[in-house]
Amino acid sequence: MSTTRLLLLGAVRIFQPVHGYLLRRELLSWQVEDWAHVKPGSIYSGLRTLAAHGLLEELPGDPVSYRLTPDGELEYQRLLVQAVRQPEPGDPSRLLAGLCFITTLPREEVREALRARALLLEASLSATASSLRNIEAARMVPASSAELYRVITCWLEGEQAWVRDICARLDAGYYRFAGEEPGPDHPVEGIWPPPLLSAPPSAKPA
Repeated sequence: MSTTRLLLLGAVRIFQPVHGYLLRRELLSWQVEDWAHVKPGSIYSGLRTLAAHGLLEELPGDPVSYRLTPDGELEYQRLLVQAVRQPEPGDPSRLLAGLCFITTLPREEVREALRARALLLEASLSATASSLRNIEAARMVPASSAELYRVITCWLEGEQAWVRDICARLDAGYYRFAGEEPGPDHPVEGIWPPPLLSAPPSAKPA
């Protein structure tokens, strides 16, 4: 549910005020069915649920449009930082949803969240290695159970490599983040900006 909630809150935040049909069309163009398992029909019911919980405001009209409430903004920020910062073994969808919206945060905040993620991944790798050693030594479960921990090790090491890569891209000036000029990344007439800025990112004047 947190993945769907983040996707809906984040997409509404970009296009608000926005009606369900436009939001559905936009999210499907992001192929959310494939990597977030969000079905087209669930988008409308999800919007109504978020409105019932006070996270979205319904604006009268035909069709009804939506925009974030102050509580919706707080929940969006909480879910986004959590998605980038905290690994969730076995379910990458929350991170993938967060990556759609990371530019709405300041660049350094994203870098800090990724540094924290790297530390948590290192701790998970250490715990996985310990579990593997225990299985091999105790012989209290089928020997093939060790393969679970070997494949988990590969997943964790792969994500570690990605964290290093994305941090290098952010340091090289990829994407437009909150607090930079121009920023954050938003579509203009339906076209999103290219990933790499033509000039190094600069903070907006105080």
